[in-house]
Amino acid sequence: MSPNQPGSAGQTLTVNDVRHHAEEVRDLAKAGARKLSRTEPAQLVAYAVVGVLVVASVAYYLGTRRCPSGDAGQ
Repeated sequence: MSPNQPGSAGQTLTVNDVRHHAEEVRDLAKAGARKLSRTEPAQLVAYAVVGVLVVASVAYYLGTRRCPSGDAGQ
């Protein structure tokens, strides 16, 4: 880090620094939302289905590892 950047030794983080970083994050989030809103609805549905399948697969895998003999309630 250079000496005049926030967070370096001898330099304090000011409210303006935090505000500037928050505005950068907000701008990135807005750009991401715009990109997502331009995505085709069918593509969004496909992403959601794939996400649900991945989560279900991981849950099933973890469930079979915890109870390999099938006697979960005993």
